[in-house]
Amino acid sequence: MGSTSDEQRRSAVGRFGAVPAAIRAAPAPAKVAGLLLALEALTLLALGVLQVLRGFGSGIDDVPRTEMGGLLALLGGAGVAVLAVGVLRRAAAFRSPTLVVQLLCLPVGWGLVQAGNYAYGVPLLVVPLVIVVALLAAGVFGPSEPDA
Repeated sequence: MGSTSDEQRRSAVGRFGAVPAAIRAAPAPAKVAGLLLALEALTLLALGVLQVLRGFGSGIDDVPRTEMGGLLALLGGAGVAVLAVGVLRRAAAFRSPTLVVQLLCLPVGWGLVQAGNYAYGVPLLVVPLVIVVALLAAGVFGPSEPDA
């Protein structure tokens, strides 16, 4: 039994150990895109934790809605983190989801800018555009090797 758990542990470590190797092998624009995606993921995770904790406080009119918003932000952050790793690995399966997520940020950012919330809206316009341009410059959306 000890060897099976050792093999499982090694395979799990091997999967996470491949991330630093992928970062080193990625071209500079893909590193920029991966870093910005990781920052997006961390921001979503932090906002999700904040929202969940806020639901336990007083003065919240709709606690289930607050908690669900926090859980959705946590799930979104985890999804964007997976996209960041996929972009760094240059896996073909992560092209469309990454592009879609970034394009969905643009109308939200534009709405915030129109409402006068420049501190939130401008980053939601600039960061996705930088990510898409970096991915195009890295050739991530061009032909690649099939996923393993």
